[in-house]
Amino acid sequence: MKKNDLIKLIRSAVRAELNECLPKMLSEIVSTKALTKKTKSDPLELTKSVLENVQTEEVKPTKPQKIFSKNEALNRVLNETVGGIPAEGSKVGNGNTMTDLQGNQVDVDELPDHLSNALTRNYSDVLKLVDKKRGKV
Repeated sequence: MKKNDLIKLIRSAVRAELNECLPKMLSEIVSTKALTKKTKSDPLELTKSVLENVQTEEVKPTKPQKIFSKNEALNRVLNETVGGIPAEGSKVGNGNTMTDLQGNQVDVDELPDHLSNALTRNYSDVLKLVDKKRGKV
């Protein structure tokens, strides 16, 4: 790739990014009425103020983190998933009544025999044959 081709590629990427981000930032400026508070004639100062507003909006207030483990990544994930198992889902129900993917209730006892046999079959023997065929035994 020649130098001129690289320059053209970078310019087109920067233009595309500006076309995507600049209208959003400008609409945020107009909607928050930042221009009415203090009109800046310098485009550089205007851009800096917009970027500061966007960066401060993206920062979310943090909740106090509980320590579940010494691993920081694991603690972060566990704190994000606090709340337990949701009360709705395919396994929630009474007895043999379950829900399908659309949320409709399905009674397991009313399923056809071939389907209930396929769902309740012990597939360990099939997996052993697959492993044997692959040569992993």
